[in-house]
Amino acid sequence: MKRNIVAVGMLLAFSAALWSCSSSDDKTPEQNQSLEQNLTSGTQSLAVAVDEITASEGYGLITMSDNTKEGTEEESDERFSYGHTITLEDIKGVYDYILPVPDEGTSTKMGNGYWNSAFERVGDSDFFVINLPQEKATRPWKLYVGEDGDSELDNDFNITASQYNSSTVINTEGFKFDYELDADITIEEAAAGAIFVDWNMNMSTNMSWDYESEFSFPNGYSVGHEFQFGDTTEFAYNLKKDGEVLFMEEVEYIRSTEEAEAEYEYALTIGNIKIVKNSSSEEYMVYRDGELEEDAVITVLPKANTEEGEEDESDDAFCRHGFDIQITFTNEDGTQEEVILSELIGEETLEQLNEIFSSMHDMYFVKNLVDRVAREAYQMNMQQDTGE
Repeated sequence: MKRNIVAVGMLLAFSAALWSCSSSDDKTPEQNQSLEQNLTSGTQSLAVAVDEITASEGYGLITMSDNTKEGTEEESDERFSYGHTITLEDIKGVYDYILPVPDEGTSTKMGNGYWNSAFERVGDSDFFVINLPQEKATRPWKLYVGEDGDSELDNDFNITASQYNSSTVINTEGFKFDYELDADITIEEAAAGAIFVDWNMNMSTNMSWDYESEFSFPNGYSVGHEFQFGDTTEFAYNLKKDGEVLFMEEVEYIRSTEEAEAEYEYALTIGNIKIVKNSSSEEYMVYRDGELEEDAVITVLPKANTEEGEEDESDDAFCRHGFDIQITFTNEDGTQEEVILSELIGEETLEQLNEIFSSMHDMYFVKNLVDRVAREAYQMNMQQDTGE
C-alpha cells in the first residue's frame, strides 16, 4: 500500500513537471520576450527585409527617378496634356524593341508631334507584352536614342501587362484621370517582380484623389503605398513578407463639418507591435498581439529643421523622416529604459525605407517606360486601322 502511495505521488509530481514545461513551451518566442526584446526582434526582421529588397533587381526599378536621368531638361507629363483613352484592348499584342532610326518613314505620331519608332508589333496576345534590352529598360530616357553597341543588345527584359487603362478627360471644369496597370516583369527569363497601380483623380469642382500601388518581389516581399484625398484624407505605407505585415504606417484624417469635429487616427505597426493614437485619446497607446501594454510610454520627437512651405504627407510619417519616436519601457523591477525607434531600426534601413516608399507614388519606371510604349502601340494600331 505504501509502495502504491509513493508511486502515485511520483506520478503526480512528474505530471506537474510535464504540465509546467508544456505550458512554458507552448508560448511563442514573442510571448516569452519582453516588449523591448519583441520590438527589437521586429526591427531586426524589418532590417533583413530591407537588405534583401535593396539587393534585388526590382529595387532599382521602383526607385528609378528623375535624379537617375542623364541631363537636366524637364519633360511634361503627357498623360495630362491631352484627352485620351487607351485600354488593354487597344494595345494588346507583342512588341519588340528595334533600333530607333531617324527616318520619317519609321516615325509614329505621338500626341501633338512625332517620335521615332522604337518598337514593332511582332505577334498577337491577350496581354500587352513589351520586350526590350534591360540596358534600355533601366534607362528609359534612352529608348529613342541610338548608341554605339545597341546592335549587340538582346531583348531580355519583358513586361507582360494583364490589365491596362489610361484615360484623361479634359473640360472647362478641369480634368479627370483614370489609370490601372497590373504587370509582371522578367529579366533574362527570371521573375523580377510584379507591379500594380490603381489611380483615380478628379481635379474639377469636387476634387478627389485615390491612389494605390504595390510592387511584389519574387522572394515573397512586397511594398505598397496608398493615398486618398477628399472628404477623408488617408495615406499608408506597408512592407510585407508572404502577406504578413513587417511594417505598416497609416494616417487617416476626416475634415470637420457643421455636424462633427475633425477626426484623426495614426497607427504604426512593426511585426506584432502596434502604436496607435487618435483624436479622442491624449496619449499614444502600445499594443502587442492586440493586447494593451500599459508600461510603455511614447514620446514623439519633432522633425528637425522643418522649413515653412515644404510640408507634405511625409511630415506625418515616421518612415518618411517626418518625426522620430522615443519609447520608454518600464522593467519588472520598476526601472525604466528609453529607446529611439530610428536608432533601433538603423538610420541606413530607415533611409532605404524612405526611398522605397517615396518612389512608390507615380513610379518613374511606369510613367516613362510602360506608358510611353503604350502610347506608341496605341498610335501604331490606330494608324494601321485607318490605313495610314
